Amino acid sequence: MLLAIVVLLNGSFVPSSPPARSIGGHVMAPLGPVITRLVERVTRAGDAIELARGARVCVFRLGVPSFRCDATIRLGDASPVERDGALYLPLATVVRAFGGTVTFDAVHRTADVELAASTDLATPAPFDPHAPQAAPTDVFTPQPVPATPRPFESGDPRPRRTAIPATPSRVPL
Repeated sequence: MLLAIVVLLNGSFVPSSPPARSIGGHVMAPLGPVITRLVERVTRAGDAIELARGARVCVFRLGVPSFRCDATIRLGDASPVERDGALYLPLATVVRAFGGTVTFDAVHRTADVELAASTDLATPAPFDPHAPQAAPTDVFTPQPVPATPRPFESGDPRPRRTAIPATPSRVPL
């Protein structure tokens, strides 16, 4: 029987559908909603799943408990599996491969993941209004050519519709 497990990343709840599950006595996390939050890049080619975070790159294979991190082959807790259309990876193995720790509370069915922020994801400096700023440039966007040419008119665009005031003539009609 597959039982759902709640995953906390640095104390924050990680929503997941499908949820993380206990498979064969190991906490297995789905690739899409959970593992992608732990790493910066995920690539899948056939049965190989490549995870990258910072300078470290790890390659896992479906059904194989060992994995390769950079140039080192390591033995993991469990092998990645595909169940009900979702790909599950061993949570503890992935987190430890990238330098984090995992604690599992069996009573509350929660896995608490502690993972330091990646050094590549630095917070930008706050806005300084006194620093030189790039001036905005006007962007010229040409108008599309009309389907039919517009008529060209010169002079008054319309005939005059108001009476021209004139003084009465002194010459009798």
